Amino acid sequence: MYRVRRWDRALSDLERSQTTQLLEIVRHASGTAFGKRHGFKDVQRYEDWRSKVPVGDYDSFHPYIARMMEGERDLLVPEFVKHFGNSSGSSNRGKQKFLPITERQLRHQRAAAGDTLFRYLVNHGVTDFTSGYTMGLFPPTTMKEQGPVTVTNNPALMFATLPLAARPMYLPNGPAKVESDYDRKLEMIADQYLDHDVRAVSGTTCWFSLLFDKLLDAARRKGRKAEAVRDIWPNLRLLLGGGVSAAPYLPVIEARLGTSDFALIDTYNATEGGIYACTDRPSDRGMVMLPDRGVFFEFVPLEERGKPDPKRVPLWGLELDQLYSIVVTTSSGLYAYELGDIVRFVSTKPVRIEFAGRLAGCLSTTQELTTHVEIESAVRHALNRFAVTPVDFAAGADVGVDGSSKSRYLLFIEPKEPIGDEEGFLRAFDEGLCEANRVYREHRSKDAAILPPKLIVLEPGAVARFMQASGRTSVQTKFPRIVDDDTKALLLSFRAG
Repeated sequence: MYRVRRWDRALSDLERSQTTQLLEIVRHASGTAFGKRHGFKDVQRYEDWRSKVPVGDYDSFHPYIARMMEGERDLLVPEFVKHFGNSSGSSNRGKQKFLPITERQLRHQRAAAGDTLFRYLVNHGVTDFTSGYTMGLFPPTTMKEQGPVTVTNNPALMFATLPLAARPMYLPNGPAKVESDYDRKLEMIADQYLDHDVRAVSGTTCWFSLLFDKLLDAARRKGRKAEAVRDIWPNLRLLLGGGVSAAPYLPVIEARLGTSDFALIDTYNATEGGIYACTDRPSDRGMVMLPDRGVFFEFVPLEERGKPDPKRVPLWGLELDQLYSIVVTTSSGLYAYELGDIVRFVSTKPVRIEFAGRLAGCLSTTQELTTHVEIESAVRHALNRFAVTPVDFAAGADVGVDGSSKSRYLLFIEPKEPIGDEEGFLRAFDEGLCEANRVYREHRSKDAAILPPKLIVLEPGAVARFMQASGRTSVQTKFPRIVDDDTKALLLSFRAG
């Protein structure tokens, strides 16, 4: 297809495609308050940009955004911005972030969403999913008026602005579409759409298996013989996921579907700019970048963070397997904006990105900085050794164990079935951590600073009850991979036995 060929050309010349994105954004915003302050009109190349615009975070943009939400225009973009996305992230100012979403960004997002499907069609040669329904596991498309602007969330806004021609093929409709309690939403979908020809499901990856469980329960209540989801939705072959790493969920998803004949396309997306990357070949590590859909990317090596003028690397100058903090410049008025995500690159031709964690989401009792991706890798290592299917899992830490100066990791897991050899499973988890994190391995050697981890088996239904008890019922909210002391205490209350 023409678009895929154009995408491949953009990937083959990253400096050209990314510089084009940067200059388009800069020229469009040169007359704004931010653009005048930082000399956008004088930016002709990347080096000019890097010297004029420092890396910022949400708190540095908040004064502009607060005024924009009161109706002021021409501050970050040369227009009045009507929509603001209520991001699931947080800032130093409080629990919520409100981010501008312009029509330009929405156009780029819709195009990028189409790109992921075109890439799937080219790689798999499968088009029959377009003949059935797509089930969208999205939050209600509620537009909350807040003065002159509306506040929503990015997935809901995307769903609300679907082209009219595409809307009849998207589900759910009616009460299930507007239900805000996510557990109830999944139950309603399962009850109402058993007999629909659903061929694709789109949403946050961790919700897929929960939907499938509800679907199987609904079928059995209605007297239908259904051993797997393929007995209910036989043409379901495409899962469009994101939000979390898909790898820990794949065994559960495959078991629920009753087949390995499906494709799971992961996307790396954020309210700050849209879709950054997507799976193109499930057998390959990482996700291929989208370098020409309205986002300019930079990367700060983790060891540079905190310096007055940290080193910044463009997409065409990165190194493999180096941990970076991702920085984005978008068509919605965020410029050299540090997202808070940690990433690494596993390929340069084409450029493939791998999500490695959150800046605020590491376990670090002895400066080992274990990311949630390393936790997932260690759990996967244990799952490969033992016939255990997790509902979900999380990790925390104890510091000052038994009055010592040493720490240990805690692995919380709700298994679908009992773990026969808990000690062996825990040893495999520990081995996985040692493989994934060099500093952890060094500090675990002879129990130097980190003691062996401890397994906390959660009672059946604990994950669902924890999500309810902690108010985590939104589609954008996932079961935490790394927990702080308060969350750890709540999880311990769901301990089995």
